[in-house]
Amino acid sequence: MTAPTLFQSPLAVITAGLSGFTGSLQRQDVPVVALDWRPPADGNEALTAILTAVYADPALLEKIEAANREVLSRISDSTPQIVDVLPAHEALGLEGQIITHAGPPIAWQRMCGPQKRAVMGAIQFEGWAASNAEAAALVQSGAVRLAPNHAHYAVGPMTGIISPSMPVLVAHNATFGNYGYSTFNEGRGNTLWFGLFDDGALQRLQWIRDTLAPAVKAALGQHGSLNVFDIVAQGLQMGDECHARSAACTALLIKRLTAPMLEAGVSPAAVAEFVRFADGNNHFFLTWTMAAVKCVMDAAHGVPYSTVVTAMSRNGVDFMLRVSGLGNEWLVAPVAPMDEAVYYTGFSVAEAAGDIGDSAIIETCGLGGMAMAGAPTIAAFVGGTLADEVAAVDSLADITVGRHPKFSLPPMDGQNTPLGVEVLRAVETRTVPFITTGVLHEASPTVGQIGTGVARVPISLFDAALIALAHTWGIATAQPHPTNTVRLEPS
Repeated sequence: MTAPTLFQSPLAVITAGLSGFTGSLQRQDVPVVALDWRPPADGNEALTAILTAVYADPALLEKIEAANREVLSRISDSTPQIVDVLPAHEALGLEGQIITHAGPPIAWQRMCGPQKRAVMGAIQFEGWAASNAEAAALVQSGAVRLAPNHAHYAVGPMTGIISPSMPVLVAHNATFGNYGYSTFNEGRGNTLWFGLFDDGALQRLQWIRDTLAPAVKAALGQHGSLNVFDIVAQGLQMGDECHARSAACTALLIKRLTAPMLEAGVSPAAVAEFVRFADGNNHFFLTWTMAAVKCVMDAAHGVPYSTVVTAMSRNGVDFMLRVSGLGNEWLVAPVAPMDEAVYYTGFSVAEAAGDIGDSAIIETCGLGGMAMAGAPTIAAFVGGTLADEVAAVDSLADITVGRHPKFSLPPMDGQNTPLGVEVLRAVETRTVPFITTGVLHEASPTVGQIGTGVARVPISLFDAALIALAHTWGIATAQPHPTNTVRLEPS
């Protein structure tokens, strides 16, 4: 009796979700194609039931898809421009003794080390206290109030601290008429955004307020409004991804503003200081991008039935996620540990504060992690090669609903960056966005940044967002409405 033809042929196997079986075959030199498959929502019955209900309802699905198209259209049509520089108290409407910060609302007792130190530094910059102890006492007594930047249409990098007399960049969305704000980036060394404060930090803040801000304001008055995305689009062609790396965009900004600054009558000495400072600070353009993206994503927010993420923000303790179709209700969960970072010599995740900063909003607009393949110099964040970066961007395309028409990546043959992180896709595939970011020391008052890398959005936020959306849509679910939420009513 001869063996069936099947058993006379070379064996080739396709596996799906069977990693142990796959490994066994590979060890026996059997050709195997391993499909990266898992059950939707990792088999979570409650989440799967919601997804099934959505996909089985053509009318609801059409409303969702139409809403998401509207969100993408608003993002694509937006024209964010930096139009002015103003004191924060005037631009953000800050009254009395108040400090705003990155991330969701948080009590002083729960704040991470870097953000506490930055708050104390800002209080002393304002002249409300003369020492850290006095500054901390003012916050603990309630004499100085704390509030999230997002409650004031603002964003700040890392600790994200803004105090009333700090100058802020004013971004105007010329298409939709709304505004966004961010501080000037302080650069390296002892700085509030890194959670450090000393006499040098205070002197730098004073120089930013008294010299840099008036010079930039004068340049903008001479130049006219500055289209941020024009510079961003060029920067992407020159090696930036516009979050962890803004070197090219910063160089383009210096080129754009120097002549108008001189023509506006700014002293040559002040112009030289601006050029030297920006030239030595590759993150100088970061906050220009952040202010611009803030006013873009705010314009895309509040579209009923939309499942697209319009903001992400962290404070080193908690992560806050906003979805266009959920209004002013933000989902909150603990931040992920910084275990995917490249640490400086002598440091590790054990010393790191949690993921921090409002700058994660950049990833919602097709930049940062979404554009990582445009910045080969940071390939070490995801494996070390350009191929790793391309694969990372491709994975993000699986959970987004479109591409940004203005942002393209030369290393990916000019493909446009993924745009519109979508809740249903993230829940179903368990793929979450990653954020290109820095890492701050949790405890040290003298050590600031200790590494760079990527941070992942907690999947629990997408699960909670899906459940909240289900309640909004009237889908019957055994899951109660998420309780770990905050409502931010912008002032």
